[in-house]
Amino acid sequence: MCRAFPTTLKGPIRIWFSRLTPNSIGTFKELSAQFALPFIGGHRYKKSTACLMNIKQLEDETLRSYIAYFDKEALSIDEADNKILVVTFTNGLRKGKFLFSLYKNDPKTMSDVLYRATKYMNAEDALLA
Repeated sequence: MCRAFPTTLKGPIRIWFSRLTPNSIGTFKELSAQFALPFIGGHRYKKSTACLMNIKQLEDETLRSYIAYFDKEALSIDEADNKILVVTFTNGLRKGKFLFSLYKNDPKTMSDVLYRATKYMNAEDALLA
């Protein structure tokens, strides 16, 4: 098993393993500790809902692209609360008619927000056409 182990490694991990000094590691615990050091930087940490507060719609950014970016970031958060998603999404919107309509008729879920955003975007597209 120990001789077959190196054949299962690929890429940078294989290079790291081949550079180990022969007989320098005596136990699996030592191997684990040595392995974690060079690759710990590549570990992806879970994001919190607080990072959604930093997402803002830019002046020249369309509502469609803002929604796409916000959705991508929201999906990377485990167990994001629906109320927090609505608040952070609304907080990031730039001032305008859509934001006013959201404040006028307070949406309860992110689905409500996205439904209304779709209607708003379709109306904008129709007016531009």
